[in-house]
Amino acid sequence: MKKFILVPFIALSFIGAICSKSDDSATNDQKKKDQEMQKNSEGSLSNSNNSAGSNSSIYPQASDKLLTSDDVSNLDAWELKIMRNEIYARHGYIFKTEEMKSYFGSQKWYSPRYENVDDRLTDVEKKNIALIKRYESRLGNNDYSR
Repeated sequence: MKKFILVPFIALSFIGAICSKSDDSATNDQKKKDQEMQKNSEGSLSNSNNSAGSNSSIYPQASDKLLTSDDVSNLDAWELKIMRNEIYARHGYIFKTEEMKSYFGSQKWYSPRYENVDDRLTDVEKKNIALIKRYESRLGNNDYSR
């Protein structure tokens, strides 16, 4: 009689251990996914670093490399405007329009210092601004005020 009670008890213990182990592995899998997502988000923030020491600009590549049409063709008018003006903002441009003052004023990395930063722009930045403006005009935005 004792053998019959012991066998089901051992079987139930074994099944419980397996279920507990699979719950732990599912939890571990979720933890790994969460850690990977956190790494990716931290990586994208660190990739956002630029020459002005920013760690949270949206389009750092506009100052770092020559943009191609692939880089800008899928952006809407607002995104293009922000990308273009971020180049100026990284150099400390003091914006004149309320819209840009408000937007960049809310960015922790932005430090308004100069009325004119044209002489601070690199050749890459100048070419990228021209490319962005071409795409803005295709979307009907010909107002490049800052």
